[in-house]
Amino acid sequence: MKLLNLALVACSILLLNACDKPASQADDKPVLRVGATPDGYPHYFSENGTVKGFSVDILNAVAEKINYKVEWVTSDWVGVLGSLETGKIDTVGNFADTPERRLKYDFSVPYYYSAAQLAVSKNNESIHGLQDMKGKTVAADLGSNYAKVLKEFDPQNQIKLVTFEGQDVIFNAVAQGKIDAFVSGQVILLGQIKRKNLPLKVVGKPFGVKQVALPFRKDARGEDLRKKVDVALEQLRADGTLRKISEKWFDQDLSVKPATQEPAKG
Repeated sequence: MKLLNLALVACSILLLNACDKPASQADDKPVLRVGATPDGYPHYFSENGTVKGFSVDILNAVAEKINYKVEWVTSDWVGVLGSLETGKIDTVGNFADTPERRLKYDFSVPYYYSAAQLAVSKNNESIHGLQDMKGKTVAADLGSNYAKVLKEFDPQNQIKLVTFEGQDVIFNAVAQGKIDAFVSGQVILLGQIKRKNLPLKVVGKPFGVKQVALPFRKDARGEDLRKKVDVALEQLRADGTLRKISEKWFDQDLSVKPATQEPAKG
């Protein structure tokens, strides 16, 4: 009988200890799986084993609002897209909301607005913007939306577009004059050139403003997450968090839509 009582006391202590643990422990939270590239500065990048960046700060703020924890799944951009299609990840940051992509994914409300821009060799004195690109070759990241943006501004196909897997390959090709220019996001180009001290410069005006949101698969989990994320993003916009995070990384508020430049007519 004494042994039974001791066993009951021991079980009670274990139960009490379990109850004492906070319910909000990170291990108890549901997981939001987010795809990212390891060198996608300034949106996401790895530093001392920690994922950082503008879109990282946004997604961490969203996760806190909906009481989830973020699990980062890093790979190259093609791998990120494949993981999103197959459901290995739930969403990805810095993903332009386009009509073509809406056929495959449901998008949250936008969290920032992006624009494309051209980068050329620092020594290039002949290219000053899109108007100088006739007959020239422009590189884009494989799977990047900026290739499509460039096409919108080149209805007569006067620019030769080539795609590569990996930004570093493109940076080197443009710096060496093997490719005339690189089309990518304005903030990506400015951030990478500054951070890596690349022998490149951005030229011309930004073009092709797009809203950037969080994509989710068109299934029950995706729909549930998108609804929660929409509410969180609207709250973060209202309390000024989106603006503060944007100004932290870019010294300007990219969470509001800028004036747009229309594509040329064919």
